[in-house]
Amino acid sequence: MEASRQRRGEALWCIEHFDLFEHLSPLQRIKLLRLVKLVQYRRGETIYLPGDKGDTVYFLRKGRVKLAYLDQSGKRLTLMIRQHGELFGETALIGEEERRLIAEALENAEMCTISKYDLLKFAEGDLKLSLRISKLAGRRLLEIENRLEDLLFKDVPTRLARLLCKLAAQYGTPDDGVIEIRLRITHQDLADLIGSTRETTSATLGGFERSGLIEKGRSKILIKDLEALRAKAGL
Repeated sequence: MEASRQRRGEALWCIEHFDLFEHLSPLQRIKLLRLVKLVQYRRGETIYLPGDKGDTVYFLRKGRVKLAYLDQSGKRLTLMIRQHGELFGETALIGEEERRLIAEALENAEMCTISKYDLLKFAEGDLKLSLRISKLAGRRLLEIENRLEDLLFKDVPTRLARLLCKLAAQYGTPDDGVIEIRLRITHQDLADLIGSTRETTSATLGGFERSGLIEKGRSKILIKDLEALRAKAGL
């Protein structure tokens, strides 16, 4: 009984902590709760591969997940890293019958899942939720296409500058003219996200720091000149 109550509480957390569901009434949340399942993946475990059925949406409660593209040569290009409190697999909601990306747990991860069919049926009676789903999935698809374009056609400094600008927008906290990005992300993670090596990425970060664009610290990056960084990114 206690374990069942705990699982119910963990599933409810997923509903209450994602913007997608913030407008739902208590009764709607109870109904949605019945459709949610809890799953766990160990570090390095594959969640799905290209060609797998696109029939599930994932809400990350704990851990981190890497989403990567497999090119024709067999090389993996990391497109994004999802943190706790974020979701992935949502492109299934706009017609992705088969997965295009690889999803892999970067560390032990716990997530809530919901069938895309259950979620779409649930949203039929809620126009606001339907619109949110369409906009979110559309943005994600555009994000994937833009990331692939960057990886294929931009040089390393440009890709890194663009990534830092994006992280600043998503996770940055302004403080006296400086934007602090407090995100657990290593130089290797950054390298994977821009399709480069750790050594090249670290050297490029060092160049940005010497130019006064950023300042590196333990578990954080300070953006000291966002406009100059945006110019470096070609934005």
